[in-house]
Amino acid sequence: MRRGNPSLRLRLPRIETRPKPVYAQNFQDFAGVGQRADLRGELDDIIERIERGDGVPERYYRAGIDRNADDLLATKGIMHLHLGGKNSDVVVFLIQYASRVVLLETNSHVHFRTQPPGKNILALTQSWLGNLEASMAEAEAATDQACEGTARDLAEARRAKIAAAIAAFKARTGLR
Repeated sequence: MRRGNPSLRLRLPRIETRPKPVYAQNFQDFAGVGQRADLRGELDDIIERIERGDGVPERYYRAGIDRNADDLLATKGIMHLHLGGKNSDVVVFLIQYASRVVLLETNSHVHFRTQPPGKNILALTQSWLGNLEASMAEAEAATDQACEGTARDLAEARRAKIAAAIAAFKARTGLR
């Protein structure tokens, strides 16, 4: 697997409305959100809503979310949410996966001014993100194998049960 495999990243314009843990271990606060109670409260609100599966209120999404594309989301699978309102220049960058959300950093819209968009997001160059994605892919593959094995075992048990019932019926009725 390539480090930072973007195929694992969801490219949905909004956070899914189902509970997901929020991973923030290597989160960087370049915008100083931690020093502003109002913005910190909004970030906490976003995290809590994601973890509960409530979805994120529209006030945190960008203006025009349904009218035009987000190049950073399309190319890198990195979403951004606005803290302080839709027109705010304080944003939190994150990646949404099927099983979790990873907070990358707070910053301004600076990452939209690079070519390609987002090339300077610090997390993209750090090995922990690639390791996380590799671990997630391995866990998904192991889960798929376990599910396939369980389904196969259940099918075999069902077949054996049916065969036993048929044999018992034949024995009772004298059929061959």
